[in-house]
Amino acid sequence: MSEIETETVQDNAQEVTPNSQNETNETPDVNSYIQESKKYRSRAQEAEAKLNELTKNLEKQEEEKLVEQNKWEELATKKQSELESIKSDYERLKSAENSYKEELLEKFGEEERDLFKDLSVSQLRVLTDKINKNVDIVPTDKTPARTSNTENKNWTEMDAEERRANWGKILQGYIRK
Repeated sequence: MSEIETETVQDNAQEVTPNSQNETNETPDVNSYIQESKKYRSRAQEAEAKLNELTKNLEKQEEEKLVEQNKWEELATKKQSELESIKSDYERLKSAENSYKEELLEKFGEEERDLFKDLSVSQLRVLTDKINKNVDIVPTDKTPARTSNTENKNWTEMDAEERRANWGKILQGYIRK
């Protein structure tokens, strides 16, 4: 029975081996595909750039043609429609800028708000960043938190009972060092 099993295992191994060799021979050259893809991408980008340039030139020529033909009304309506489409975006962005400015001003007190309300958003942002960086934080002397050591004593100043109560905090202080 063991001979039959070994023969079937060898047959299966021989069947698997040729398939795996065929797969390795059929793997594509990835670098050539990458280079080809880059070539097509750059060509597409160049075509898009040319298309944008040509459409701008066509619009300019059309406007010049309208001016030459004294068709001011058509030109005015065209410019008006462009202005209306831009105006909605402008109002949306302006309201967002104002809300951001108000948010920055809320970080100051009433007196400072009156002083800084005329600054631009970028100036306010720089000012708040500088103020936030210059905030002085008083360093502690690595004593435990006040909830466990309410008097903020050093461990050498504590009596035996206080040391026992705060022993875990004292050890954590030394572990951090």
